[in-house]
Amino acid sequence: MASLIALPVASPSYPRLPPAEVVAPVTPVNRVVEWALYLMVFSIPFELPQRQVIPVEIPTLTAAIFLAATALQPRVAYGRLPSALGWFFGYLYAVVLAAAVTRTDYWSEVVQLFLLLLQGILVFWSASNLLRNERIARGVLITFALSCGVLALLSIAGVGRTAHVQYTGGERLTVFGQNANNTAMILSAGLVALGGLAYVLHPSWPRRRWLIWPLAGAIGWAVIETGSRGGLVSLGAGLLAFMLGGRTAWLRFRNVAVGAIAIGALLWASFESTLMRNRLEQTAEKGNMAGRERIFPELLRMFQEKPLLGWGPITNKYELGQRLHEIRFPRRDAHNVFLEVLTSAGALGTIPFLFGVGLSTFVAWRARRRLHGILPAALVALVLAANMSANRVVSKVLWLSFAYAVAAATYPLDRTRQPVRIA
Repeated sequence: MASLIALPVASPSYPRLPPAEVVAPVTPVNRVVEWALYLMVFSIPFELPQRQVIPVEIPTLTAAIFLAATALQPRVAYGRLPSALGWFFGYLYAVVLAAAVTRTDYWSEVVQLFLLLLQGILVFWSASNLLRNERIARGVLITFALSCGVLALLSIAGVGRTAHVQYTGGERLTVFGQNANNTAMILSAGLVALGGLAYVLHPSWPRRRWLIWPLAGAIGWAVIETGSRGGLVSLGAGLLAFMLGGRTAWLRFRNVAVGAIAIGALLWASFESTLMRNRLEQTAEKGNMAGRERIFPELLRMFQEKPLLGWGPITNKYELGQRLHEIRFPRRDAHNVFLEVLTSAGALGTIPFLFGVGLSTFVAWRARRRLHGILPAALVALVLAANMSANRVVSKVLWLSFAYAVAAATYPLDRTRQPVRIA
């Protein structure tokens, strides 16, 4: 009597893994370490710039708790060295060298920046190892998507709302006094993570997708309310990368359709919002980019003047503020992560930084054929696009996206499972 037995067989679309690429078993992660990681991830959207009791940002505090917890399993958290890690430490060394050579007058701020960069790199290192456990990686994605959903719902409900009136008309809305551009980047990453959980990961959430769209709509609307043009562009970059994924022709078509619907909904909402519509029109008609049209050329001139080591970290911000002759802003941020690196650490810091970013992007693209598909590449594309109009070099989202890409490249190939009939 014939019976149907489901056995895993290799998909004809993917070759068998050569012996050298067989993924070794992942060491179990201590529960304290795992939950400290979830705590850090959940806290990322909840920065409190107007805090009075806690002297540091909430994500910085929870990241310190997480890194302290990794001492319980140092071989698991730090046993493998990502190829990009040495380049990022090379960049950090160049930052310190530039500060010493230029004899900065802002050592307290430089030390703070150094500690934040070091923390980000250590988070990248440890998370790239812990996320090799695919179950924990899914937990991190769920935690991050839910925390972004909570922030979006708080914003829509008006809890802790902060409004900044714009001369173009309308108000930029955030909560707890957060930076609108940073909030938009974080929420955009949460939206892409949510979409990835539903449509990219194998197996995904086919029976829970009806829950995804309302929460995705809330996050998307919260992004629009920030009025961040850079946030909108970065979200578009993440969605475009999302549309490139799919194991089969049908799944690729479905991802393109889902991505197109999401982008269409964002564009419609953008032009329904007076604030966002006016800001986009200002950019298109007058080239107004909130001062970036003046900042970027000046930063390039600063790099040409001191190309090797730059002006030094923090010093470059005060130098830029003086050159722009803005009384309200004694220091100005670069609003672009690569121009920030160029002017703070010169070519000596930019070269290793670019190698680190390039290697992380490369492994994110290679990971597209593995269990988490195009999602790592979509998140890396999003954070890099966001950093074209902002400087988020110390953002935990940036370093976690790189870590996730490195870890996802170690997952097994996403082989289609087909039932085989045995007589």
